[in-house]
Amino acid sequence: MLMMAVSSSAFADAYVDAGLPFLEIRDSSRQAEAWAVCAASYDIMSTIMEPRSPARAEQLSGLADGAQLAVGMALVINELEADIPMERFRRLWASSAAAMTEWPQARLTSILADADRLGTERADEFGRKINATVVACMSNLEAQRMYIDAWRELVDSGLLELPGG
Repeated sequence: MLMMAVSSSAFADAYVDAGLPFLEIRDSSRQAEAWAVCAASYDIMSTIMEPRSPARAEQLSGLADGAQLAVGMALVINELEADIPMERFRRLWASSAAAMTEWPQARLTSILADADRLGTERADEFGRKINATVVACMSNLEAQRMYIDAWRELVDSGLLELPGG
């Protein structure tokens, strides 16, 4: 299996700062960036795992979707107020929804550029970096689940509509 137990010193090679849980990152933009790195990293790992383990690849793809949603929720959650005007909420959600797509794509491009820079002769270094990143991201799955649940509450409240809904 490509993912392995990684010591805390190996996290230094990760594309994301694993020094503290994502929910403890107080700056919502920085936290959203961490989730964007996770979404991109899960997608890369899913692609790597697909030929050998399609079920695991599908699971990683689902984690990427959840991390992508966490990007938007990290940007929204600190701005939510009980009496937020609907127009302000719509603007907030629109910008956050755009970030959910754009930020992970930008991180994906950056990580793949690093893979190109490292080249095939240093593929093992890239493997360690992407593995350390995925492990760091997985250590934040509880927070990711919290954001997914919060998003579902927004849908249930009627503030958001499901795509195609």
